[in-house]
Amino acid sequence: MSKLYIIGNGFDLHHGLSTSYTDFEHHLKTHNIQLLDSLNKYYFFSQIDQNLWTKFEENLANLDKDALVDYLTEYFDDTSDRGRNAMGIETETYLKLLTKGLRGEFSEFILKAETRIIDRIKKVPIDIDAKFISFNYTNTLEKHYLIPHENIFYIHGIAKEKEGIILGHSTDPELFIDEKIEATPTKDASEEVLEQWYEYMSDQHNPIYDDCVSTVNKYFLSSFKDTKNIIEENSLFFDDLSDIKYVFIYGHSMSKVDIAYIEEVVSKVKSDCHWSISYYSENENEKEEIEFTLKHLNISPEFYQFIKLTDLQHLKTTD
Repeated sequence: MSKLYIIGNGFDLHHGLSTSYTDFEHHLKTHNIQLLDSLNKYYFFSQIDQNLWTKFEENLANLDKDALVDYLTEYFDDTSDRGRNAMGIETETYLKLLTKGLRGEFSEFILKAETRIIDRIKKVPIDIDAKFISFNYTNTLEKHYLIPHENIFYIHGIAKEKEGIILGHSTDPELFIDEKIEATPTKDASEEVLEQWYEYMSDQHNPIYDDCVSTVNKYFLSSFKDTKNIIEENSLFFDDLSDIKYVFIYGHSMSKVDIAYIEEVVSKVKSDCHWSISYYSENENEKEEIEFTLKHLNISPEFYQFIKLTDLQHLKTTD
């Protein structure tokens, strides 16, 4: 096999499947309003993005943990064992909602989306004997192009795996851990001052509150897309790309959250490999961003070309 196809969500959108993050937002409005409200309330995004869904996975790193902890402290009541446990229970419940719950709901959304019958005219020429890396959770390649399952590397899993899919941000979780400042009393403090100091410090650290903060911090690891580990665990696949002469990137923007995979592919394929990269014709900014990424990847303009999936569909010779 000398060809590799890298398939992104734009490929499914081209075929008329409602798999965008905005479509997911609409799905949540009727299927999980609690999750939608939590995403809107406790996540922030840059003004450039305009909304949470533009770069949804990247924005999963933007949990406003202080606001969430403030909300969770409302459940704290130290007048009874039940009250003391309520905050911990609600914290665990919320963490599950924003991690396993999110992945499970996203899988259900994809399973629903992929049931749609696609228009044959949307299909594009594809070599079924090639190798494939699919960033999508759908079965589009197998169902509509009859690509053998063993030819496809579903790099983030497939929707039928439900909570087992990989959906998340690429920011190092260590960056979100609060630094603990070890306070100590002054060396010449009297016994009375020391007693007051220790009493004050004990008031500043509530074990239940500290556990809540610690659990919320675990979110950033649970929602982390560990690209380095994924590459290492699938090193045999990437090492087997040494014979690739042609790479076709269909519907993938090579965004920050997935760029490590593309870098790995570049390092494994032939140095004179030719790249064909699709872009959305109505978004010229996307083309410029891809060109910037290609420069970062040290892929010379002589080795790549831009294409539109809408143009390729007219070249299809078989169903």
